[in-house]
Amino acid sequence: MSKTASIIITAVVAFALAFTIFPVTDVNASNRNTEPTLPASQMVKANGNGDQSGNDGDQLDNGGLPDSGGQPSQGGDADSSSSSSSASDVDGTDDETTTTEEITTTTTTAPTRATTIVNTAGKGWSTPKGKKYASMTLCCNTDGSFFNLTAQAGQKLYGYDTLQGASAGKGYGYFTLYNRKNNHVVFVKVLLREMRVVKVSAPLPTNHSNEITYNGRNNTIVVANSTPTPKRLTVINADTLKIMYHKDLKITGKVRGMSKKQRKRFKGVGAIAYNEKHNNYICLTRKYHELLFLDANFRPYKKIKQKKRISSMLYQGMDSYRDCIFVCQSFKGKKKYNIFTVYNMKGKYLARFTIPLGSPARELETVFHDGNQFYAGFYSCYGARADQQNLGIKRLNSIYRINNL
Repeated sequence: MSKTASIIITAVVAFALAFTIFPVTDVNASNRNTEPTLPASQMVKANGNGDQSGNDGDQLDNGGLPDSGGQPSQGGDADSSSSSSSASDVDGTDDETTTTEEITTTTTTAPTRATTIVNTAGKGWSTPKGKKYASMTLCCNTDGSFFNLTAQAGQKLYGYDTLQGASAGKGYGYFTLYNRKNNHVVFVKVLLREMRVVKVSAPLPTNHSNEITYNGRNNTIVVANSTPTPKRLTVINADTLKIMYHKDLKITGKVRGMSKKQRKRFKGVGAIAYNEKHNNYICLTRKYHELLFLDANFRPYKKIKQKKRISSMLYQGMDSYRDCIFVCQSFKGKKKYNIFTVYNMKGKYLARFTIPLGSPARELETVFHDGNQFYAGFYSCYGARADQQNLGIKRLNSIYRINNL
């Protein structure tokens, strides 16, 4: 073999060995056929059409009867607080349920786009300046997907799944999710600027919890328990979301504007609102729906019968800000809309807003504020037609920002 041929053979062998030891790698291969994913806490199960599907059995079970998230009538089938006290102690502890700081949901496919739910609505009028319009925008996750309060709080359908009272303060929203089976609620704390759940309480025996209010002076949440203990208020620590104590309302002869006959017929309260400017609480009495004022220590001192009330709609929650009181009412019977009415601190009628998010898709449960930003909370449980409008999410809870109050 010639010297030249030997050199060529040696070079070929060396080249082959180099490929074996140091294979050529496609630097773009790792980027092919991959799709961006979102954090699990921002994902909602959905199909390609934006309708929720493919959920687990608990989420899509079509059991249960259509019901109202409003104040239940007296003598209903709700369990008493004494029969349910064994499930949860008064301080909010529960052996089987723990409080968590971060709540995540199961990662699935693409997020449900919130634009498939009505995003803006609201038309109202006020006196004496004529028509006034209020617009609302749906609260969403930071990625634009629908904020599903029940799922993102780690709760299941037909458990703690129905929005009742809500309030806010110092950047956080506080929401109650009601369980019809045991007449308990869980409290959900949400960072409003991100619509992110940051804390969920153990089940608490605060009954229907038709309305709650936040007191920023002592960092507490006060609950109007409603059925079956309508004269009871419960005070919650806003940090721990545990019960501090209960307070039962007592009406005395010192309550201005309340006759002896009215004191005897007092049935309790169905809603409550704290007014920071005046450092007092305003309640909505049961059955007669009048304004009852409490001092900072929950002592009733004045009752006012406000003007231009509408008895044909279901009374829900309330709020108070500066020198105004807001009373919510949801649709009833043939009315297909919700309203909230504004009064001053003397009970004088100021305005009434009609919100055309009504039957069957939205029931106004509460209006609340953080600073000067107002919010409205809605609940829906009205069968197949509502489910179709609500992305297929049964017992839908939705939160809206009210833009121009």
